Amino acid sequence: MLAVTFAATQARAHIAPSVDDNNRYLKLTPAADRVRISYTVLFGEVPGALNRKTIDANKDGTISDDEAAAFGTKVAGEVAPALEVTVDGKVQPVSWATVAVGMGSPQTAAGSFSVDLVAWACLPVARGKHRIVLRDRFRIPRPGETEAKVEDSPGVILHHARVGTFNDPTHDYRFVGAGGPLSEDGLDVEFTAGDKAPLTADGTCAGTAAGKRPPVRMIMTLAAGIGFALAVLAVLLKRRRRRR
Repeated sequence: MLAVTFAATQARAHIAPSVDDNNRYLKLTPAADRVRISYTVLFGEVPGALNRKTIDANKDGTISDDEAAAFGTKVAGEVAPALEVTVDGKVQPVSWATVAVGMGSPQTAAGSFSVDLVAWACLPVARGKHRIVLRDRFRIPRPGETEAKVEDSPGVILHHARVGTFNDPTHDYRFVGAGGPLSEDGLDVEFTAGDKAPLTADGTCAGTAAGKRPPVRMIMTLAAGIGFALAVLAVLLKRRRRRR
Protein backbone atom coordinates (compact mmCIF):
# COMPACT_ATOMS: atom_id res chain seq x y z
CA MET A 1 0.00 0.00 0.00
CA LEU A 2 1.33 3.40 -0.95
CA ALA A 3 2.09 5.80 1.85
CA VAL A 4 2.46 9.39 0.73
CA THR A 5 3.96 12.22 2.75
CA PHE A 6 3.63 15.82 1.61
CA ALA A 7 5.10 18.00 4.33
CA ALA A 8 7.58 20.78 4.84
CA THR A 9 11.03 19.25 5.07
CA GLN A 10 14.46 20.61 5.82
CA ALA A 11 17.47 19.94 3.64
CA ARG A 12 19.53 17.05 4.91
CA ALA A 13 23.29 17.26 5.02
CA HIS A 14 23.61 13.48 4.67
CA ILE A 15 21.23 10.93 3.17
CA ALA A 16 21.32 7.70 5.15
CA PRO A 17 20.77 4.49 3.17
CA SER A 18 18.00 2.11 4.12
CA VAL A 19 18.75 -1.37 5.40
CA ASP A 20 16.35 -3.43 3.29
CA ASP A 21 15.05 -0.98 0.67
CA ASN A 22 16.28 1.10 -2.25
CA ASN A 23 15.53 4.83 -2.24
CA ARG A 24 15.45 7.37 -5.04
CA TYR A 25 16.03 11.12 -4.96
CA LEU A 26 14.98 13.43 -7.77
CA LYS A 27 15.85 17.12 -7.97
CA LEU A 28 15.02 19.74 -10.61
CA THR A 29 16.99 22.99 -10.82
CA PRO A 30 15.62 25.54 -13.32
CA ALA A 31 18.08 27.97 -14.95
CA ALA A 32 18.15 30.55 -17.74
CA ASP A 33 18.22 28.15 -20.68
CA ARG A 34 17.73 24.71 -19.11
CA VAL A 35 16.55 22.60 -16.20
CA ARG A 36 19.04 20.36 -14.44
CA ILE A 37 17.65 16.91 -13.68
CA SER A 38 19.46 15.10 -10.88
CA TYR A 39 18.43 11.49 -10.20
CA THR A 40 19.95 9.21 -7.57
CA VAL A 41 19.21 5.58 -6.86
CA LEU A 42 20.50 4.68 -3.39
CA PHE A 43 20.74 0.93 -2.91
CA GLY A 44 20.23 -0.15 0.70
CA GLU A 45 22.59 -2.27 2.78
CA VAL A 46 21.02 -5.66 1.98
CA PRO A 47 20.09 -5.12 -1.70
CA GLY A 48 23.40 -3.31 -2.16
CA ALA A 49 25.33 -6.33 -0.92
CA LEU A 50 23.35 -8.62 -3.22
CA ASN A 51 23.94 -6.38 -6.23
CA ARG A 52 27.66 -6.17 -5.55
CA LYS A 53 27.98 -9.89 -6.17
CA THR A 54 26.54 -9.51 -9.66
CA ILE A 55 28.54 -6.34 -10.40
CA ASP A 56 31.80 -8.18 -9.62
CA ALA A 57 31.95 -9.84 -13.05
CA ASN A 58 35.33 -11.59 -12.61
CA LYS A 59 34.51 -12.71 -9.05
CA ASP A 60 37.77 -11.48 -7.55
CA GLY A 61 36.06 -9.94 -4.53
CA THR A 62 36.70 -6.36 -5.67
CA ILE A 63 34.57 -4.13 -7.88
CA SER A 64 36.73 -2.35 -10.45
CA ASP A 65 35.95 1.05 -11.94
CA ASP A 66 34.94 -0.60 -15.21
CA GLU A 67 32.59 -3.02 -13.47
CA ALA A 68 30.99 -0.19 -11.50
CA ALA A 69 30.66 1.91 -14.66
CA ALA A 70 28.99 -0.96 -16.51
CA PHE A 71 26.39 -1.28 -13.75
CA GLY A 72 25.84 2.48 -13.74
CA THR A 73 25.27 2.44 -17.51
CA LYS A 74 22.76 -0.39 -17.07
CA VAL A 75 20.76 1.53 -14.45
CA ALA A 76 20.95 4.74 -16.51
CA GLY A 77 19.58 2.85 -19.51
CA GLU A 78 16.63 1.62 -17.43
CA VAL A 79 15.79 4.97 -15.85
CA ALA A 80 15.99 7.20 -18.96
CA PRO A 81 13.11 5.65 -20.96
CA ALA A 82 10.98 5.53 -17.79
CA LEU A 83 11.14 9.32 -17.43
CA GLU A 84 8.73 11.48 -19.40
CA VAL A 85 9.96 15.08 -19.51
CA THR A 86 7.69 17.68 -21.09
CA VAL A 87 9.06 21.21 -21.56
CA ASP A 88 6.59 23.90 -22.65
CA GLY A 89 4.26 21.22 -23.99
CA LYS A 90 6.87 19.23 -25.92
CA VAL A 91 8.30 15.89 -24.76
CA GLN A 92 12.09 15.70 -24.64
CA PRO A 93 14.10 12.46 -24.50
CA VAL A 94 16.39 12.06 -21.50
CA SER A 95 20.10 11.78 -22.24
CA TRP A 96 22.38 11.48 -19.23
CA ALA A 97 25.33 13.87 -19.20
CA THR A 98 26.71 12.26 -16.04
CA VAL A 99 26.58 8.68 -14.81
CA ALA A 100 28.51 8.17 -11.56
CA VAL A 101 28.55 5.16 -9.27
CA GLY A 102 29.47 5.81 -5.64
CA MET A 103 30.59 2.47 -4.27
CA GLY A 104 32.25 3.80 -1.17
CA SER A 105 34.16 0.57 -0.62
CA PRO A 106 35.11 -1.47 -3.71
CA GLN A 107 34.75 -4.71 -1.76
CA THR A 108 32.06 -7.14 -2.85
CA ALA A 109 31.31 -7.85 0.81
CA ALA A 110 30.32 -4.22 1.46
CA GLY A 111 26.75 -2.88 1.47
CA SER A 112 24.97 0.22 0.22
CA PHE A 113 26.02 2.32 -2.79
CA SER A 114 24.51 4.88 -5.14
CA VAL A 115 24.07 5.56 -8.83
CA ASP A 116 23.97 9.31 -9.55
CA LEU A 117 22.59 10.58 -12.86
CA VAL A 118 22.44 14.10 -14.30
CA ALA A 119 20.63 15.27 -17.44
CA TRP A 120 19.73 18.65 -18.93
CA ALA A 121 16.32 19.61 -20.30
CA CYS A 122 16.91 22.55 -22.66
CA LEU A 123 14.35 25.33 -22.84
CA PRO A 124 13.05 26.24 -26.33
CA VAL A 125 13.80 29.91 -25.64
CA ALA A 126 16.28 31.26 -23.12
CA ARG A 127 14.83 33.07 -20.12
CA GLY A 128 11.16 34.01 -19.83
CA LYS A 129 8.31 31.90 -18.45
CA HIS A 130 8.41 28.11 -18.82
CA ARG A 131 6.80 24.93 -17.56
CA ILE A 132 8.31 21.48 -17.10
CA VAL A 133 6.43 18.34 -16.12
CA LEU A 134 8.39 15.22 -15.17
CA ARG A 135 6.76 11.81 -14.76
CA ASP A 136 8.80 8.96 -13.32
CA ARG A 137 7.65 5.43 -14.17
CA PHE A 138 10.87 3.66 -13.22
CA ARG A 139 10.10 0.61 -11.11
CA ILE A 140 12.90 0.58 -8.60
CA PRO A 141 13.45 -2.90 -7.09
CA ARG A 142 12.59 -3.20 -3.39
CA PRO A 143 11.24 0.38 -3.34
CA GLY A 144 11.63 2.44 -0.21
CA GLU A 145 11.48 6.23 -0.03
CA THR A 146 11.18 8.59 -2.98
CA GLU A 147 11.93 12.28 -2.61
CA ALA A 148 11.26 14.83 -5.33
CA LYS A 149 12.20 18.46 -4.88
CA VAL A 150 12.81 21.67 -6.81
CA GLU A 151 15.88 23.75 -6.02
CA ASP A 152 16.03 27.53 -6.11
CA SER A 153 18.58 29.15 -8.44
CA PRO A 154 19.75 32.75 -9.07
CA GLY A 155 17.45 34.91 -11.15
CA VAL A 156 14.68 32.29 -11.30
CA ILE A 157 11.21 32.77 -9.80
CA LEU A 158 9.22 29.61 -9.02
CA HIS A 159 5.48 30.08 -9.56
CA HIS A 160 4.57 26.56 -8.52
CA ALA A 161 6.16 23.16 -7.99
CA ARG A 162 3.43 20.64 -7.29
CA VAL A 163 2.60 16.96 -7.54
CA GLY A 164 -1.02 16.55 -8.56
CA THR A 165 -3.17 18.65 -6.24
CA PHE A 166 -0.41 18.92 -3.63
CA ASN A 167 1.52 22.19 -3.61
CA ASP A 168 4.09 22.24 -0.83
CA PRO A 169 5.63 25.70 -0.20
CA THR A 170 9.04 24.09 0.36
CA HIS A 171 8.84 22.34 -3.06
CA ASP A 172 9.83 19.05 -1.38
CA TYR A 173 7.74 15.88 -1.68
CA ARG A 174 8.25 12.39 -0.26
CA PHE A 175 6.38 9.15 -0.57
CA VAL A 176 7.01 5.47 0.09
CA GLY A 177 6.42 2.52 -2.21
CA ALA A 178 6.47 1.65 -5.90
CA GLY A 179 4.97 4.00 -8.47
CA GLY A 180 3.20 6.79 -6.66
CA PRO A 181 2.11 10.30 -7.69
CA LEU A 182 5.22 10.89 -9.80
CA SER A 183 4.14 8.10 -12.12
CA GLU A 184 0.92 9.69 -13.39
CA ASP A 185 0.57 13.21 -11.97
CA GLY A 186 4.27 13.96 -12.20
CA LEU A 187 6.22 16.89 -10.80
CA ASP A 188 4.76 20.03 -12.39
CA VAL A 189 6.99 23.11 -12.24
CA GLU A 190 6.31 26.58 -13.63
CA PHE A 191 8.95 29.28 -13.41
CA THR A 192 10.27 32.49 -14.89
CA ALA A 193 13.97 32.90 -15.64
CA GLY A 194 14.70 36.63 -15.47
CA ASP A 195 17.38 38.71 -17.18
CA LYS A 196 19.74 38.09 -14.24
CA ALA A 197 19.54 34.32 -14.55
CA PRO A 198 23.04 33.33 -15.73
CA LEU A 199 23.51 31.55 -19.06
CA THR A 200 26.01 28.69 -19.18
CA ALA A 201 28.25 28.81 -22.25
CA ASP A 202 29.01 25.09 -22.44
CA GLY A 203 27.24 24.36 -25.72
CA THR A 204 24.76 21.95 -24.12
CA CYS A 205 21.78 24.16 -24.95
CA ALA A 206 23.39 26.14 -27.78
CA GLY A 207 20.17 26.12 -29.82
CA THR A 208 18.31 27.65 -26.91
CA ALA A 209 20.85 30.45 -26.45
CA ALA A 210 20.67 31.24 -30.16
CA GLY A 211 16.91 31.38 -29.93
CA LYS A 212 16.89 33.92 -27.12
CA ARG A 213 14.14 36.51 -27.49
CA PRO A 214 15.54 39.67 -29.11
CA PRO A 215 15.18 42.86 -27.07
CA VAL A 216 12.03 44.91 -27.68
CA ARG A 217 14.11 47.97 -28.61
CA MET A 218 15.91 46.00 -31.29
CA ILE A 219 12.61 44.85 -32.76
CA MET A 220 11.23 48.38 -32.82
CA THR A 221 14.40 49.73 -34.45
CA LEU A 222 14.33 47.02 -37.10
CA ALA A 223 10.64 47.65 -37.83
CA ALA A 224 11.25 51.41 -38.14
CA GLY A 225 14.14 50.77 -40.53
CA ILE A 226 12.02 48.50 -42.73
CA GLY A 227 9.19 51.04 -42.74
CA PHE A 228 11.52 53.84 -43.80
CA ALA A 229 13.00 51.72 -46.60
CA LEU A 230 9.54 50.86 -47.91
CA ALA A 231 8.54 54.54 -47.83
CA VAL A 232 11.63 55.53 -49.84
CA LEU A 233 10.96 52.75 -52.34
CA ALA A 234 7.35 53.94 -52.78
CA VAL A 235 8.52 57.51 -53.50
CA LEU A 236 11.06 56.31 -56.09
CA LEU A 237 8.46 54.16 -57.85
CA LYS A 238 6.02 57.07 -57.92
CA ARG A 239 8.61 59.40 -59.50
CA ARG A 240 9.49 56.77 -62.06
CA ARG A 241 5.86 56.44 -63.10
CA ARG A 242 5.53 60.22 -63.53
CA ARG A 243 8.56 60.32 -65.85
CA ARG A 244 6.88 57.75 -68.07
